[in-house]
Order: sequence, then structure tokens, then C-alpha cells
Amino acid sequence: MKIADDLAESLLPELSRVLWQQRDLIERLEYRLEVQQLIMVSQRAERLATAVGEVESAIEQIRLAEQRRLEIVREVAEALGLPATATISQIRAVVDAPWDYVLSDHHAAFLRLVASTEELTSRNRELAHQGLGDPRTAVAQLGGAAPRTYVKKGDRSS
Repeated sequence: MKIADDLAESLLPELSRVLWQQRDLIERLEYRLEVQQLIMVSQRAERLATAVGEVESAIEQIRLAEQRRLEIVREVAEALGLPATATISQIRAVVDAPWDYVLSDHHAAFLRLVASTEELTSRNRELAHQGLGDPRTAVAQLGGAAPRTYVKKGDRSS
């Protein structure tokens, strides 16, 4: 088993590198979703196609990184004597420090990123279904305060 342990130990840095890359790509997707949301709220329809294209490009990059992640997870799992379909959590359970901590950190970060990305996607979907609607209403629905504006009498109103 010493050879398998050495092999797994040499693969763990690569696994961590791939997980960092995937985290970075998801953060970029999150940013692009935020930009898309701002474009929809500001009713800049002429920019929407570009924003949608950037989101789709980010998703494609994540798909490619996911393929590499699946490959390296399979290699690490097999080197550790686990099934080829083992999860990061299953690998984390059998590796020594510091790798158990590193994989735990990646796992927690992925959970946060996925939740945040799903929330942004849901908000963007709502805005799209509203047909981009009134920007003030959209801002209020996203949790911000509607901007204060002036009415005909010169009074400020929200």
C-alpha cells in the first residue's frame, strides 16, 4: 500500500490545484451573473446579449474544469484504494493532514459558491421573466431600496 499512498500523495497537490481553478471559475461566473443582473436592472437591452454570452462562456469553462476534476478525483481515489466514483468527502476521510483540511476547505467553499450562484441565477431568471421591468421595482425586489426621485411638485419621493 506504500506505493499507492505515495501515488496519492503526489496526486493530491494536483487535485487541490484543479479545485482552486474550479473555485476561481465559479467566482468568475458569479461576477458575470452580477453584471448580467445589473444590465437587466438598468434596462440596457443592447448589452444583454454580451452579458448572456459571457455567462455561457463561464459555464463552458466550468464544464471543462469539471471534466479534469473528475479525472483527478478518480486517479486519487484509485490510488487510495477507494472506488473510482469516490467523492471529495470520501477522499478527505482517508487522507492525512494537511490534505484532510485542504479538501474540507474546498468542500465548504464550493457549498458557499454554489448557493450564491444559484441565488443569483434565480434572481436573474425572475428579472428575465418580468421582461426587465421597471428598474426601481427590480432594485427593490433584489433587496435594495428604491432610489429616491423628484416628483412634479419638486418633493422627493421613492
